[in-house]
Amino acid sequence: MRIGLLAGGIGVAACALGAPAHASEQVYTYSVVHPIYGEIGTFTDSIERNADITRISTRLRVAVTLLGIVAYREEADGTEIMDGGRLVSLQNVTNKDGRHLEVHGEAQGDEFVVTGMTGTVTVPGTVSPSDPWLLRQTGEQTMVSTATGRVIQVSVSGGEQEKVSLDGADVPARHFVVAGEKRQEVWLDGRDVPVMFRTLENGTQIDFILRTPGKEHPTTETASRPSNTAQLLSNSK
Repeated sequence: MRIGLLAGGIGVAACALGAPAHASEQVYTYSVVHPIYGEIGTFTDSIERNADITRISTRLRVAVTLLGIVAYREEADGTEIMDGGRLVSLQNVTNKDGRHLEVHGEAQGDEFVVTGMTGTVTVPGTVSPSDPWLLRQTGEQTMVSTATGRVIQVSVSGGEQEKVSLDGADVPARHFVVAGEKRQEVWLDGRDVPVMFRTLENGTQIDFILRTPGKEHPTTETASRPSNTAQLLSNSK
């Protein structure tokens, strides 16, 4: 069994970014649902915006227990930083059933340099991270996988209005399909919030269903930390 995310296989690294006082973040919690084992964990997105800077922090915790024994475990944490519409930093660490994987990327001039499971790759700075929060348009696109660091070509289609059932209520959303190395789907509400997203892993459908709407939390961090977004303070995922 393997869990993969459009939002990333997500790793940790607190990237040093000077944040002005009284910034705010929205926290979104998703249930991870397997078609056989039911709800197997949670995925959390924390979105912080300051002027043109958007920081997306992610946390995945999944465990499948059979007869009281953990048969599969995956834990991942990550951070993406966007400056305007450009990806400037990507840091992820995943522990999957004892297997450790790190992804590190940063903007360098007009390019983006990423190191992952296949080595170091340099791509144009227009590359996008594979994150449902940043899905905005259809067509052919180049993405970097937040789970593996692989650079992939995808075709995004759809955008039609549908209704998604969340806690028994029908929510209108636009449905997008991302076709690349695998098929993935995203449903965005009227505020461009992913209310559900789905990935196919070896033919198995894994759903991520929004359970907790964005809760705003004021922060009081000051600019006392260095402003180099590529510098890591910690790696724990």
